Amino acid sequence: MMRYVVLLGFLVGASLIHQVHAQAFLGVPVSGVNGKDYHIVNYVDWSIDSIHDHQCGSKSYDGHQGTDFVLRSFAHMDSGVNVLAAANGVVTFIKDGVFDREKESVIAKGLGNYICIAHPNKYYTYYAHLKKNSLKVKVGDTVKMGDPIAEVASSGNSTDPHLHFELWYDSLYVVDPFSGRCGNAEPLWLAAPDYDTSFATIDYGMHDELLNINRLREREVTMQRPYVFSDKDTTLNFWSHHVGMRLGDTLSINWYTPSNQLHFTYDFIMQQDWWYYYFWSYIPQPGIAGAWRVELERNGKNILSQPFTIEKDLNVSELQVASQSCNSKTNYLVTPLSVTERVDVYTLSGKWVQSRTSTSDAIKLPQGLYVLRVQDNENVCYLKQQVF
Repeated sequence: MMRYVVLLGFLVGASLIHQVHAQAFLGVPVSGVNGKDYHIVNYVDWSIDSIHDHQCGSKSYDGHQGTDFVLRSFAHMDSGVNVLAAANGVVTFIKDGVFDREKESVIAKGLGNYICIAHPNKYYTYYAHLKKNSLKVKVGDTVKMGDPIAEVASSGNSTDPHLHFELWYDSLYVVDPFSGRCGNAEPLWLAAPDYDTSFATIDYGMHDELLNINRLREREVTMQRPYVFSDKDTTLNFWSHHVGMRLGDTLSINWYTPSNQLHFTYDFIMQQDWWYYYFWSYIPQPGIAGAWRVELERNGKNILSQPFTIEKDLNVSELQVASQSCNSKTNYLVTPLSVTERVDVYTLSGKWVQSRTSTSDAIKLPQGLYVLRVQDNENVCYLKQQVF
């Protein structure tokens, strides 16, 4: 039999260390691939007076009693990510019906929606912050390792969609299922998820509105690629989402004009380790049409390069002749274009919507009246067209 060290209840502030005996018996409690579909952001805190995970690192916070498997975003959460029973056992407690889209840490909200499973070896597993009405089990149900029991969400004391997984022995002692230099000698996982402290980018994008972290968590404020802005947009915004930011790391963002001139640069230095981190920056509309790019560096090394285009909107004089000179019998939104033709679509106020070239597919637009600017070589004409 293997020997494991467990920490006695952080909730009561005790500092005693106990030993228990068990064989590895746990499977990973969430579906997907570690480092791709989810990231382990926090582990059990082994330190009484500071913060240490099982590897003596900082991937925890003071008094944390479990392991946090964090999703990419609320949009990812909405797709449905299963929580899995970590081992064979019997469901002993469930809680459901709690709001599951929390974005602010409030300790009093606790585990939110959660499930407790008792296992034959006197261990108990807890699965917390679950999606409302997603629980697939009831008290007394027998489950097997790998059975879907609920879905990941952000109920209770939670800021992002994640599964908080806790392991207890005899309902008395918190147990860390991982092994390491500052933890147990051997893991309780049958195949322990990797301890990963490397830097990676989860996601990134651009938008034409000012951003905030909650809208980024929801992925509300991201445009579709390829990124095209109007010269009437007031701001240009770039955002990125990372894991593995370390104390002293520098993120540098550089905006380049169509002539490859550096338009604006900004550096930000990390004041602590951040294992799940959003970064965003904006510039006022520069008023220069053409092909731009924005680049993000970490410690002087390029990690992201995103091209985008600023399109010139129609002015008043162009709108006044919008019904002249084009062939009004041609549906330029769907009819195949010649190799030299280009169609730019605008609202009636002159704001650019999107463009179509000879190589692009037909444009799909919401119902409404639009202004088309059709260019064929050097010839330009305008047309108002209704979309039904």
